Amino acid sequence: MTVVEGISTNLAETSELFSSYISSYVHFLNKFIGHLRRVASLRYERTTLIKFVKKLRFLNESLTSYDVSSNMAKFNEKNFGVAVIPLASFYLKCIELFDMLDFYLTKPLQNEIVSKTLNKDLCLSEECIIAIDDTHNHFVKFTQWMVESLENADPLLQIEVVQFARKCAVADNVDIEETSDILLQEVEPVADAAEYEELSSKWASVLEAKLQALQVIFDDEMAAWHDKFDKKKEKVN
Repeated sequence: MTVVEGISTNLAETSELFSSYISSYVHFLNKFIGHLRRVASLRYERTTLIKFVKKLRFLNESLTSYDVSSNMAKFNEKNFGVAVIPLASFYLKCIELFDMLDFYLTKPLQNEIVSKTLNKDLCLSEECIIAIDDTHNHFVKFTQWMVESLENADPLLQIEVVQFARKCAVADNVDIEETSDILLQEVEPVADAAEYEELSSKWASVLEAKLQALQVIFDDEMAAWHDKFDKKKEKVN
């Protein structure tokens, strides 16, 4: 296997992980939407989540129809970075949508649920919110790494959440070299295609682990909803 073929294999794997990331959200949100139907006053919030689900499905359909291997086959070790850009650009669309969804899901929506139901039965657990944030940050960082490790400074490939985090860090006098915040950590340029192949493989492993951890949390949340609502319904019947 050539170095470029190795990169192609790794990027195809991360593409599948992005697809799994989207699919996990779609399944989780559909379950959530189903339970929100129980509360008439949350009709607007439910409709908003349905809109997010439709966008996620469209992105996933687009991603799964993209053939990473055939696109990478046109390039070599000197210019493979050109083939990375379309994929990274698409990931930017995904993470920007996830950024808005995660904010809505973990903050305004949680407040509305408490305000309109006067309880927290439909609220996400703190563990779930932390896992959502952590997973998102790692997918963001990977997308940033895809581009910046190749020393591509195209302003159209900048990530808003990363730039905002940096501005806040500067304003708060945070020592970026010492911070544990993954969004603030600098991306080092790779020496060559071989190093890009090695690191892209490591990134695939990291993202897979984060996704597995998130899925466990999602499963726990859905199981808790089942115990709270579906079992009560079964007892009534």
